[in-house]
Amino acid sequence: MSKTKKITLGVIGVLLIFSLVIGISYAAWRLTLTQTNQNTLASSCFDITFEEENPILLENTFPMYDEDGKTLTPYTFTITNNCSAYATYQIQLEIINTSTLKDEYLKIMIDEKNPVILNTLQSGEKTLSEASRAYIIDNNALDVNEEKTYNIRVWLDENVTTETEGVQNSNWSAKITINAQYSDRLPTDYEKCVANYGEDSINCQIIAQLDTTGACPTVNEDGTITVTNTESENGYVCSAPDDYGTSYYFRGNVENNWVKFANTYWRILRINGDGSIRMIYAGDATVIDALENKEEVLKNGYDDGSTDYTQIGTSAYNESYDDNAYVGYMYGAPASSSYEETHANINNSTIKTKIDEWYESHIKDTEHEQYISDTLFCNDRSISEYKPDSDYINSGIGKEKTAYRWRYGPWDSNKQYPRLTCSQQNDRFTVNDEILGNGSLTYPVGLLTADEATVAGGYSSSNSKYYLYTGNRYWTMSPSDFNGSRAYERGVDYDGDVYDGNYRASSSYGVRLVLNLKSDSLKKGSGTANDPYTV
Repeated sequence: MSKTKKITLGVIGVLLIFSLVIGISYAAWRLTLTQTNQNTLASSCFDITFEEENPILLENTFPMYDEDGKTLTPYTFTITNNCSAYATYQIQLEIINTSTLKDEYLKIMIDEKNPVILNTLQSGEKTLSEASRAYIIDNNALDVNEEKTYNIRVWLDENVTTETEGVQNSNWSAKITINAQYSDRLPTDYEKCVANYGEDSINCQIIAQLDTTGACPTVNEDGTITVTNTESENGYVCSAPDDYGTSYYFRGNVENNWVKFANTYWRILRINGDGSIRMIYAGDATVIDALENKEEVLKNGYDDGSTDYTQIGTSAYNESYDDNAYVGYMYGAPASSSYEETHANINNSTIKTKIDEWYESHIKDTEHEQYISDTLFCNDRSISEYKPDSDYINSGIGKEKTAYRWRYGPWDSNKQYPRLTCSQQNDRFTVNDEILGNGSLTYPVGLLTADEATVAGGYSSSNSKYYLYTGNRYWTMSPSDFNGSRAYERGVDYDGDVYDGNYRASSSYGVRLVLNLKSDSLKKGSGTANDPYTV
């Protein structure tokens, strides 16, 4: 059902013209060229292809909810490096100085990233004499013969009304500029980050720690990660693909991934491919800061026998457990006749209800909410290629025995290696994103996956030194199997391993929720327990 607002601003004379997309001429687009050492124009082999069939023309427009703006037909262009050298480039949106509509009234969506208010993009240095300001859309690089396609959607923000100051009889136009340079190498991940966020960015400081010694697990061609053991002695940053791009994850005995946010301690799991910062709950700061043994509590894992400081409490994953449906963070109708009906995202799990209640009382309608990103959580209900026994049907339906992907792990002969991508859209839990995600969540909060726990340092043997160890058993979001009578979910066991964390859904274990902060939200701190990062 559409959520489009009924107020139409066309009747009050609003005219928005996105001048860069007028299809008659490419003159609305500008490519700023540089010269190579051979003194030949780089443009001779740097191509831009425009899709004229799908222009964005914001004329007599009306305010839209993000759900509707995301469905707009994008304007598409492709950049191709046909040269024999690497190409680095910056794409900017430059606002023409005759524009009178405020940038804060417009939403922009670049590719499949979450839409943002236009003036929250990083400012750039304008290159057009007719422009008054510029915003950076992307800093990136292309290998020889590589190409990249961009899709841009722009719409009037849902909060704009007929009473909004300066919106009547206004206009807005912009142009794209592309700055290209060539070199004998591609920029490093850190250099790309600095180009987007600046040298002071904490995101970039984390990426700068990316291991170059070969200590990180190998990333395979299919994106899976070959983890063969625990990691307890060393702490470092590794990289692997996720659903947004390249993810940078912490592994092992890490001491500089602490965050203090919303009066709560967190540990950073990884920088997601969209730049958002995924972190796991590590304790109530109000309680911990008042303790005489605060430093001891903030070490990896602490339980004084009456308080589990590192979790929001305990819960069953699902109080019901006698159907395949109950492996879901959300689930469909038990006793259904199809996989789709069984795993439809209709009903909340027991643990989701507890997590949502925490979000409502700690984040919703507070100053903290503005920093939260709608980045996906993976409840991977894909079915394993392997069967534990011949009577496993592996249908995922009703009471039929089914092994899900995390019935096995990298310690098994079947070698089910972890990954940071989520194979099924139905399992990619988001709030508003229905392009990459499923749009089924109430709030942008979820749980750790068994994949993330494994690459962080968990495996088939105890590990009390990696940063996810707490001395308690707690849930992940990864289904294990349905054995004909009970649904099972993976968790992290009391000694830190994932192998023994195979729990019946109705059992009560720890809840360590996971949040994603918007990219570059962290501004202060060094990441240690005594000097955590803060927004």
